[in-house]
Amino acid sequence: MAKKKQKQQQQNATTATEAKTSLGSLKDLVNADALAKLKQLEKEMKAESERKAKEAAEQKRREQEERERNKSFAELLDEYEKKGGGKYS
Repeated sequence: MAKKKQKQQQQNATTATEAKTSLGSLKDLVNADALAKLKQLEKEMKAESERKAKEAAEQKRREQEERERNKSFAELLDEYEKKGGGKYS
């Protein structure tokens, strides 16, 4: 009877150890999966940020071109004289 009880305790201890080990590896898998998702999200956010920055720069360039096109002759002449390119400077 004592041997049977001892054997049963050993099996319980082994099962508990195996459960802890599998729980630890399950925890590692969940952490690794969450980490992979976070890294992917970080990459996506960085790509989105870069895309928005490029769009903003392009929009700014287009607006500058539009302002240049819409300048009057007087504005262009003033700008030319300010740069020191006037005929009598």
